[in-house]
Amino acid sequence: MAAKNVKTRSTIQTQLRPSLQTATTPSSEPSSPAKPPTCQANPDMEALKVELLASLRKDIADIFKKELQDTLGDALSTIKFDLQAVKTQLAIDKAANDATMSELKGTVKEMEHALTVCSDDIAEVKITIKGLTAHVAKLESKCEDLESRSRRNNVRIVGVPEGPDTCTTAAVASLLKEAFDLGKEPLLDRSHRTLQPAPKPGDRPRAIVCRFHYHTDCVDILRRARERRQIKVGDHLSLPRLHRQGGTGSCCIQHGQAATP
Repeated sequence: MAAKNVKTRSTIQTQLRPSLQTATTPSSEPSSPAKPPTCQANPDMEALKVELLASLRKDIADIFKKELQDTLGDALSTIKFDLQAVKTQLAIDKAANDATMSELKGTVKEMEHALTVCSDDIAEVKITIKGLTAHVAKLESKCEDLESRSRRNNVRIVGVPEGPDTCTTAAVASLLKEAFDLGKEPLLDRSHRTLQPAPKPGDRPRAIVCRFHYHTDCVDILRRARERRQIKVGDHLSLPRLHRQGGTGSCCIQHGQAATP
């Protein structure tokens, strides 16, 4: 086995030796012509390097591109899904908003119609109120005139002592007939004391207010009281005191003592 290996080695050396001898044998020519093969080998190496770098760059770019596509693909899928969800939600919201807007438009139209009717009603009410205001003013004027006319027949009698039957229509009519020497008793509709608390003993009595049925009787009584300087009732004299306030005539007829003017 060892002999065989030695033989093989010697054979290889025999085959390589001529080339080695050729490479190692010094040439008689100068060494400069032997340099071109080395210069020719350098461009080949540079070209190989460039080719390897280009291939490496391409492989790296492909790897980055694939990884980027994978990463962006997942992200884009997620984004696309989210966008689809947002789009769906926006569509739902838009439909809801459209329905709400339609309902609001209907409500606004109904309100416009109602406001138009209310505006017409308000205009009519204003006209009615204006007419009623004028009518009320006219009625107030008439009521005031009627009140004044009704109070023109009233006479206030001051100084008649308090008593159970001193303010009846019969007693007042008899008093007026005697005080003014009338031919007959005047017709009275009613007579009463003023609405004041009953006086204490010794205090001034409340006045009597009587209403004549006929205005001529009221005017005659006031004229007689104005003309007379003294009014005699029984054995007592009194001074007439007349004044008008709110359409009511007042005549002072006192019993028992003369009245101061």
